[in-house]
Amino acid sequence: MPDVLQIDLTQLYTPHAGQALVHASKAKHKVLKAGRRWGKGRCALFEGLNQYIQALRMPAPRSLIPPFHMWIVVPTFPQARQVWAELLSFIPPEFQHSVLQDQWTIYLLGTPDRTWGQLEVKSAHDPDNLQTVGLDYLWVSESQDISNKAFEKLLPTLRSPGRNGQALFEGIPAMYADHWFERVYRLAEQKAEGYEAFHYTSFDNPLLTEEDKREIERDKELMPERAWQRMYMAEFNEDAGYFSNISGCISGDILKIPVPGARYVAGLDLGRKADASVLTVLDAQDRQVRYIYAWDAGQSWPAQREGVTRLCRQWAIERLVVDATGMGGDIFTSELVEANLPVEPFIITHNSRDALLTELGVALERETVHFPPDTNLLRQLRSFQYRKMPGGSIRAEAPEGEHDDYVFSLGLGLTACDAPHTLFASMGGNRSGSRRYVPTQQEAQTGGLRTGAALRRHEVMLDRMVERHTRTGVKE
Repeated sequence: MPDVLQIDLTQLYTPHAGQALVHASKAKHKVLKAGRRWGKGRCALFEGLNQYIQALRMPAPRSLIPPFHMWIVVPTFPQARQVWAELLSFIPPEFQHSVLQDQWTIYLLGTPDRTWGQLEVKSAHDPDNLQTVGLDYLWVSESQDISNKAFEKLLPTLRSPGRNGQALFEGIPAMYADHWFERVYRLAEQKAEGYEAFHYTSFDNPLLTEEDKREIERDKELMPERAWQRMYMAEFNEDAGYFSNISGCISGDILKIPVPGARYVAGLDLGRKADASVLTVLDAQDRQVRYIYAWDAGQSWPAQREGVTRLCRQWAIERLVVDATGMGGDIFTSELVEANLPVEPFIITHNSRDALLTELGVALERETVHFPPDTNLLRQLRSFQYRKMPGGSIRAEAPEGEHDDYVFSLGLGLTACDAPHTLFASMGGNRSGSRRYVPTQQEAQTGGLRTGAALRRHEVMLDRMVERHTRTGVKE
């Protein structure tokens, strides 16, 4: 058996200054918030190998199976491919006993006192599969895209008797303050016992070339400043996602029954596989969400069709915009038409998806849509984000492991609402065209738009925002 204690990891990995500080920390739980391309993954991998070497120097009870247990948790298995490739490339062959590719598992060689170890790559996409075990080391990758439910499953793995319970949580900032990664980071910032926080920008990686840095700077042309700051400067901002001013649009309550005299429209996003089907009812004139209903993915199509029919008649829906994409959507839509519902099919293509998201984004920015503080809707709106694709383009989407059904249901319903009121009608103006301007809450409070010139300047700014959304290359 090779003497793994004699393996020199420095031959494979020389940490830069920031990584060295993480390794030198004695904290049991290390929370690393760093920009893209800083080297979080490499740091976490070798932290795990260092933890294994340290564990090998301590005898393990014979009842401890496996003698050393390490998990690497990623948002989904497709995101695990890079992690897996690095594991196979950087874990020295002298460490490896066997590799089970189909099980994402590597068995590690040990010493006479601690004879072997087990390293597993796990997906957080289905939190219920994160069975409670005892871990010596837990590496959570892309923590900002791991759900709160998954973290709740993971936390007990660090509390098992006889295990070391070491952890490294790494990622860029999450999209909302109540996300577990932000809460754990704040706990570490406050120097809670056993926790230490680390914060770095992408530019803190001394291995980046000047061309690398210029490429990062050029990304400012592809995304809003707030999103760029989050991705590369690791700055937390609840408005750093695709949608901004979400908090400014929260108002009202969910109604149990319709208000007599009000006109109601609805958007229906049909569930696909693990997604729920969501019906969002809005007051057509006020553009205010009044009711939301979701069907679990496991419910049958007939049950969902019956539920949609019942709710549409209860709320006297005037217009029902339905996601009719694909064969399933087309069939379901046809059945709703046969039920004499006021159905308007909406086919989601590259262009129509872009237009739908842009219209919703502009409505949020201008506060021409409002909704109650529904937990699912707010989480999905805040988590919807700009993501840089391998080819270099920027795509707006829900992160891996999250859903977008509430977002698209709201967007579809919004297309059926009346156009927002204009200021120009009350000012005696006579603008042609369908595009309108409504001030934001901040403008209304500060009186920042008092002149026609100011109004026009602000419309130009908003026009540029819409143009920027279109230019980002949002694709299906």
